[in-house]
Amino acid sequence: MAKIGCFIEQYNIRDNDELSALSNFRWAAIDKGHDFQFIFRADISRITDFDAIFIRASTDPQNASYLVSRLAADYGLTVIDDPRSIAICCNKIHMYRLLMKQNVPIPDTTMINKDEVEDIGRIKELFETHGKPLVLKAPATSFSKHVEKVETVAQFRRIAKRFFRRADQIVVQRFMKSDFDWRVGILGGKVLYVCKYHMPEGSWKIKKVVDNKITWGKVEAIERSTANKELIRVALQAGNAIGKGLYGIDIKERDGKYYVIEVNDNPSIDAHNEDAANPEIYSEIIDFLANKGVYKQKTLDVFKNGINGRNGLEKTNTKTNTNNAVGQIKHNLEKSDYTERKNKHGKGVIKIHN
Repeated sequence: MAKIGCFIEQYNIRDNDELSALSNFRWAAIDKGHDFQFIFRADISRITDFDAIFIRASTDPQNASYLVSRLAADYGLTVIDDPRSIAICCNKIHMYRLLMKQNVPIPDTTMINKDEVEDIGRIKELFETHGKPLVLKAPATSFSKHVEKVETVAQFRRIAKRFFRRADQIVVQRFMKSDFDWRVGILGGKVLYVCKYHMPEGSWKIKKVVDNKITWGKVEAIERSTANKELIRVALQAGNAIGKGLYGIDIKERDGKYYVIEVNDNPSIDAHNEDAANPEIYSEIIDFLANKGVYKQKTLDVFKNGINGRNGLEKTNTKTNTNNAVGQIKHNLEKSDYTERKNKHGKGVIKIHN
């Protein structure tokens, strides 16, 4: 039996589909005889109590989730997402350079420095080379944030200067119009799920914001065994360029060819969306954590008593609402039951009934 800690934040339990997915992970672990516990910031000092850590909170090198990942890796635990994957995927400059190094097909891409924004000739050259419009990306982006489309030199300079306030380099890419992006989820170099992320009407991104109202495009899952072989080959090539972790590969299809838009660590896995065609992904992720995590060395026990002492890891202070969040998720999970239903492929899916 493996002991798995799932690190989450308060916002993870506010969305019904995400909460159901978290519950599905827990029941998948229980079905296999494992111990699966949700942990919050207040529990960071308990990381060595577990054989594996599964991070479902948003990852960023400046977030608590990255501290959790680093500590778990330092103590020899299996961790999803691993700190190297977080560091690479949260910096698009590093990510694209690795993809280029491994000859992964991506849209025409150039990285530029701050001083190039003042060079009108250079900007015109980028339009001539990559076409019009162009897409500008800040190094740190997620959920289409800090990704903008520009069609003129003036727009280019305005957006680029804004991005350069927090970056030394930004990404310039050829724009590829499409009605959807492919999303291929992989773990350990194997495909977990395949789906289409459709664009909301009138938007070129998967997220549309109008009058501060957010609209997400439809998620359409397909059975992974039926996916185009070239799509899968490109997705695995991109994932392997980063590592062997859990990744969501965003890919655009153009004239029968596939181009990687980005590799995401900590990809979304929500009930009724990414899991719709392959509900076994919950068990497969648990198997990865448990089978890799049971080797935890006994010598790590030496560090348990010192975790708040000489190792310099102070127990994190938390607000009352964090405790309320812990109570809320425990309440939801304890009163939940689950049944097996069969989809059209005859495969079981864990469904939560509150």
